[in-house]
Amino acid sequence: MSLFILNIVLAITWGMATGTFTVPNLALGFALGFVIMCFARPVLGPAPYYRKVPLAIRFTVRYIWDLFLANFRVAYDVLMPGALSASRNANIAARQRGATVAPGRNLMPGDMGNLRAPLAAESYVSPGVLAIPLDARTDVEIAMLANLITLTPGSVSLDVSEDRSQLFIHAMYIDGGDVEAYRRDVKENLERRVLELLR
Repeated sequence: MSLFILNIVLAITWGMATGTFTVPNLALGFALGFVIMCFARPVLGPAPYYRKVPLAIRFTVRYIWDLFLANFRVAYDVLMPGALSASRNANIAARQRGATVAPGRNLMPGDMGNLRAPLAAESYVSPGVLAIPLDARTDVEIAMLANLITLTPGSVSLDVSEDRSQLFIHAMYIDGGDVEAYRRDVKENLERRVLELLR
């Protein structure tokens, strides 16, 4: 019996013992079952499962946080369309008049010089299509990475190269137009964690 199945059986046993089959209670049963299995490791034998469960929890928490930030960023752009570009244009006009512009200050009543995307650099919306070189090789690894990118607001997976060495994506927010920084972010923060989880 695989350790994952054993962990599920322990979670169901916990649900039966408590008489409550709710998701939070079964999750608690799963966590308690995992702790019991860690203590029983000498009997059950070594397995990568003991390392994978904490990795999966960290991965899930981090992805949910990234998802929250991406949703917030897109919502800001939808609710405040053109706010940042209006601020930038007002600042340029003021500089041309010889005025000094302090970041985040109003230039005049009614202008939008104080509006700035809280999670972005000065160039807020900077879309583009780019290729991400892949370390992922199997169908499961590539599919999981592509789907996680697509599920994140502001980015969508478009295609995989024929030799499966590159993933083409459309990104809505390439801060400062720095494509290399965006590639590094995807590879180090998302692809690396996916590969840690699946390998």
